[in-house]
Amino acid sequence: MAGIRKNFIYSSAYQILLVLTPIVTTPYLSRVIGAEGDGIFTYTQSIVNYFVLFAMLGMANYGVRSVAECGDDRAARSDLFWNAFAMNCLVGTIVLVAYAGYVVLWGQEQLLLWVLWSMWIIGSVGDVSWLMFGMQEFRVPTIRNFITRLASVVFIFVFVRDATDIWAYVTAIAGAFLMNTALIWPFVGRYVDWVRPTWPKVISHLKPNLALFVPVIASSLYVLLDKVMLGAMAGMDQTGMYDYAEKIAKMPLAVITALGSVVLPKMSEVIAAGRVEEGKQLVRSTMWFMLACAFALTCGIAGIAPEFVPVFFGPGFEPCVALMRVLSLVIPLICATNVIGVQYLLPHHRDRDFTLSVSAGAVINLGINVFAITAMGAMGAAIATIAAEVAVLVYQAVVVRKEFELRANLFGAIPFACIGVAMIAIMRMVAQLLGSTAPTVVGVLVEFVVAALFYLVASLGWCMVTRNEDFARVFGRLAYWKE
Repeated sequence: MAGIRKNFIYSSAYQILLVLTPIVTTPYLSRVIGAEGDGIFTYTQSIVNYFVLFAMLGMANYGVRSVAECGDDRAARSDLFWNAFAMNCLVGTIVLVAYAGYVVLWGQEQLLLWVLWSMWIIGSVGDVSWLMFGMQEFRVPTIRNFITRLASVVFIFVFVRDATDIWAYVTAIAGAFLMNTALIWPFVGRYVDWVRPTWPKVISHLKPNLALFVPVIASSLYVLLDKVMLGAMAGMDQTGMYDYAEKIAKMPLAVITALGSVVLPKMSEVIAAGRVEEGKQLVRSTMWFMLACAFALTCGIAGIAPEFVPVFFGPGFEPCVALMRVLSLVIPLICATNVIGVQYLLPHHRDRDFTLSVSAGAVINLGINVFAITAMGAMGAAIATIAAEVAVLVYQAVVVRKEFELRANLFGAIPFACIGVAMIAIMRMVAQLLGSTAPTVVGVLVEFVVAALFYLVASLGWCMVTRNEDFARVFGRLAYWKE
C-alpha cells in the first residue's frame, strides 16, 4: 500500500489542480463568453473528442496493463512499447486524414476552431503517458501536467477577452495536449531501449486495442454524445448550462478516480504474479475509500448548490442548481464502477464483461436521451446520465457477485451516506443563519468549511469507535487496531 499511497499523492495532486482550474476560469468564462459561447466550445470539443478516441483506441488501459505485465523485463517492455506505439501512430494518421475530410465537408462555419482542435488529436497520438503509468511512475506525468495546465490558464486570462475569442479558449485547451506530448518524450529513454517495429508485431496490438476501444466508445455515448445531442436538439444555451453544471458536479470525481489509474498497474502486477487474495483485498480497500469520499462530495455539492451557482456563474444560470444536484449522484456510482471495472475486471483480462457493462449503460443513456432531451432539455440529459451509470454498476455487480461480498462494501458505506445527509442539513442551516438574499463568496466558503469539518470529524469518529479495519488498511493502522 505504501507505493500506491505515494503514487496516489502524485496523481491526486494533478487532479486537485484540475479541480481548482475550473474554479478559477469558469466564473471568468461564464461572464466573458456566456452560456452560448461555452455551448459552441463544448459542441465542437465533443465532436473532436470522438476523433481523439478513435486515434487513441484503447491505449489508455491496454498500454498501462501491458507495460505493467512486463515487470522488470526491459527488453520485453521495449519491444512492446515501440510496436504498440507504431500501431497507435498508424491509426492516428488515418484518423487525422478522416478529420481533415470532416472539416472540409462540414466544418466551414467554424473553420478556425476545427483547425485549432487538430492539435488535440496530434497530441493524443504522441502522448505515451501509458508507459509511465504502467511503470507506476506518476511523478514525471504529474509535473508535466502541472506545467501545461498552468500555461493553459494563463493563456485563457490573457487572450480570452470577449465572446469572439472562443478561438483562444480552444487554443488553450488543445495546445496543452500538444505540449503534453512534447514534454513526455525526453523521459522515454529511461524506461525503454529502441527496438525497430515489425509489421506482424505492430498489427498484433491492434485486435486487443480494438477490444478495449469498444467500452471507450460506448461510454462516450453518455459522456460526449449527450452534449452533441443537446446542441442539436435543445440549442447551445442548454448545452452550455449542462456543461457548466457537469463541470462542477464531476470536478471532485477526478481526485477520487485518480486512485483507479494508480491501482490498475499495481493490480495487473499482482494478478500476473498470481497473488489473488492480495488483489481482492486491494479492491475492497479502494472501494471503501472511494465510497467514503464520494458521499462527502455528492452531499456537499447538493447542499451548497443554491449559494454556489449565483456566486460562481453569475446571474442567468439558476437552472444549474437542479442540474448540479442531479449530476452529483453520479459520483458514488462512477467510483463503484471504477473499482469493479478498471481495478478488477481489466487486470483480470475480463474485457468482455467490462465492455458489455459499459455498452449496457450506453444503450440506456441513448434511449432515454432521445425522448428526455426533447421534453426536458439539459435535465433530461442529466437523468439519462444517472440511469446509464446505474445500469453499468448493476451489470458489473452481477458478474462479480460470486467473487466479492459487495453487500459488505455497500453496508460499510451506509454510515458515510448518513453523515453526508446530516451534512446537507447543516449546510442549509448555515445558509439560513447567514441570512443574505444575495449569496457571497464568504458565505459559500463558510458553508464549505463547516461542512468539510463536520464530515471529517464525524467520519473519523465513526471509524475510531468501530475500529474500522478498512480505515486501518488504507491508512496503515491495522497493527494498532488489533492491539
